[in-house]
Amino acid sequence: MSGFLTALKGYLNPKVLVFLGLGIASQAPVNLIGGTLKYWFSQQGVDLTQIALFGLVLIPYAFKFLWAPLIDHVNLPFARYIGRKKAWGIMAQAGIMILLFLLSLSHPAEEQMKIFLICFAIAVCSSTQDIVIDALRIDTLEGNSLKESAAVYQLGARLGFLMAVAGMIFLSARVSWEMAYQISIAMVAVGFASLCFVQEKKAQPTKISFYEYAIAPFRDLIKREHFLTLCVFIVLYKLCNGVLGPMAYPFYYQVGFTADDIALVSGTFGVFVTMAGIFVGGLLMVRYPYRPMLIWLGILEILTSVAFAVLAVQGPSLALFFVVILFDNLVGGIGGAVWVGFLSGLCSRTYSATQYAFLMALTMVPLSVIASGSGLLAKTVGWPAFFVITGLLMIPALIMLRIMNLKQL
Repeated sequence: MSGFLTALKGYLNPKVLVFLGLGIASQAPVNLIGGTLKYWFSQQGVDLTQIALFGLVLIPYAFKFLWAPLIDHVNLPFARYIGRKKAWGIMAQAGIMILLFLLSLSHPAEEQMKIFLICFAIAVCSSTQDIVIDALRIDTLEGNSLKESAAVYQLGARLGFLMAVAGMIFLSARVSWEMAYQISIAMVAVGFASLCFVQEKKAQPTKISFYEYAIAPFRDLIKREHFLTLCVFIVLYKLCNGVLGPMAYPFYYQVGFTADDIALVSGTFGVFVTMAGIFVGGLLMVRYPYRPMLIWLGILEILTSVAFAVLAVQGPSLALFFVVILFDNLVGGIGGAVWVGFLSGLCSRTYSATQYAFLMALTMVPLSVIASGSGLLAKTVGWPAFFVITGLLMIPALIMLRIMNLKQL
């Protein structure tokens, strides 16, 4: 009990708590251009094919590790006053706020190419901001504080999701979309203010070689014991959720739930359950090693897939829908916090920005390709069999967990 009380106190540590605001600022832009924008387009009568193509604006999030070395090593002119990574973060956040204002003045029906370019630029700035935030967590915190910050950051991210999706849709029904997107700038401003309180060491003038910039971060990772095995594990562990996730909302619609049911259960109730899960995940990380947590979370992911299969057979039962979302989002919240903490612990502080961005890319690039076929799979085998198959995808990762001998676990 005393261990949990100590962990609770850790969440109130100002150095940890500051990442709540940074989590909000991190999650808001990706949802504003990846989800809310599509709802706005639908209201304006934009063709579904064109709406789907706007998913390409998120490409920078998958390849952000390519420019992460800049943030690790290159000083902006004002970096010596506030710190190298904070300088990059402030520049990225300023860019997001300016671009969101330009987006608010655009018209979806007539200016789609302009909006695409603005959103792509927002994605570049936002993914740069993500690199900075992840690197600062690793650089400025250690031990339990690093684990607690992973949970606090995830909590902020969920708040950002709630405000950028449900909040924006609520606003758009009461004010213009122009006004709604201008108000959304405040979410990034919260991160701007939070970044000022992060205590990064002042950047010193540095001259680095191409080797130090582009090769050393990856060489440092490759030298780790069982590096290739670790990379395969990272990809396999996210397969189950990666294949199931994109099909969740189409499934809710096809199984017979109304828009109000989905908004209430998944869009609102589910978000708050996820927040509770993130909090629990932060407490668990303080007490237990990663290996047993990842094993149990993997088993629970399989059970979540089974729960979805039961819902597919049962049909639109609102009570069962609540139960499935409770289970799914609680496991997802705990797992999200633990996963961020696990990946953070794999990174060297010298190359924190580059290495964390690369490890996150392992979960995003392959999964975006594999998950693109999940719709065809569901259509071919039907929903119950589809969810059973997604659960089976977790088994190879669990086998690897049992046989891997990694110090980080």
